[in-house]
Amino acid sequence: MKNFTRWIAGLLPGLVASTVMALDLSVVHTGNWPPYSAEELPGQGLAVDLVTTALKRAGYTTQLRVDTLDRILEGSQLGVYDVFATPWYSDERNRYLAFSEPYLESTIRFIRRKETRFDYDGLPSLKGMKIGIVKDYAYDEAFSQLRDLNTTSERNLIQNLLKLTQRRIDLTLDDELVLQYEINRFLPHTQTQLEFVSEPLAVRGVHIGVSRKHPEYARIVADFNAAIAAMKKDGSYNKIVQQHMAYIKPLAE
Repeated sequence: MKNFTRWIAGLLPGLVASTVMALDLSVVHTGNWPPYSAEELPGQGLAVDLVTTALKRAGYTTQLRVDTLDRILEGSQLGVYDVFATPWYSDERNRYLAFSEPYLESTIRFIRRKETRFDYDGLPSLKGMKIGIVKDYAYDEAFSQLRDLNTTSERNLIQNLLKLTQRRIDLTLDDELVLQYEINRFLPHTQTQLEFVSEPLAVRGVHIGVSRKHPEYARIVADFNAAIAAMKKDGSYNKIVQQHMAYIKPLAE
């Protein structure tokens, strides 16, 4: 509790400034979802780059911060953070975050070894497959609630990809761009061994979530939606996407 109190106290000056100057927004992300958000990437990642560009075009200045997901959600409820850059929607989060229209889509896809004979055709088709998952990852509600799946849990995606190439599991899954980025960065030698299963498990929108504690939350959401629409119309949205796709390379055929 003392640590959390010190954390709040340390951020109070930024909270006061945000209240006084509605055009100055604190924008937060986890920093651990490459290629969407990571401090070492250009523009701190594809999603963060789109968000800060759209908010700037809408007339806002942004102060970027990185924090853990738990602290981001708690800080959003308290109004410490103005904008969460990359949340997926949930009814629970909607109580304290006002969500924009999705500005990106996150496609959750299975990946297999090329010799594995498997095509995804609904959850029953997973019977008999050994699937590597990441602990506490929110892939899809129906998938996560199934109790008869043969799953094995690891701390991160790379561990599951290694197990896949070692034939210790039949499938693993994650966001398509995350899989491409991680394989190209850490396991490039496996590119010719792996391929995506054609049918995705789920497609989820990536939004901004504006703290409902902010007095102008509805206007910020509307301004962001309008800016993204304008960027798509004038080509600047696609330009940013293509700049990031230069290092998010597709798997080798």
